[in-house]
Parts: sequence; structure tokens; C-alpha cells
Amino acid sequence: MANIKKIKKIMGKGTKITKGNVHDAIKDDKDHIKYLKEDVDKDQKYGGKHKDINQTADEKHISKLAGDIKHDDTFISKHMHKF
Repeated sequence: MANIKKIKKIMGKGTKITKGNVHDAIKDDKDHIKYLKEDVDKDQKYGGKHKDINQTADEKHISKLAGDIKHDDTFISKHMHKF
């Protein structure tokens, strides 16, 4: 549990989204989701003692990343529309 608190303290609120990095941020989040989904599949197949805990953590992380992507898409529609 202490490690999670350290990670959250280090990561803070994440990367600030700007016009220059929004597309890269979305791509990174989508790639990260893909990796986490593969990890969930691996947990289902090989499981182990903490199978349910690991899957739940990965699924929560996927949900957070999906929310980040939705937020980034909103940023694009508000700040990067063409006239």
C-alpha cells in the first residue's frame, strides 16, 4: 500500500495536455490500455493467488485511461477546431 502512495505522489496529476502533445497523449493512453487488456487476459489464463486483485486494478486503470482519452478529445474539440 505504501508503494501506491509513493507512485501517486510522484505521478501527481499526470502530464499537462497542450496543443502540441494532445495527439501523442491520446496515442500513449490507447497503447497503455492495449497493454493492460493483454495483462487482464494473461491474468485470466494464468491467474495465480492474486488473480482477482490484479484484474480489478488493471480494469480500474483502463477506466481511468479511457476517461483521460475522453478529456483529451474534449480538449481537441474546444481548442483545436479549424475555422
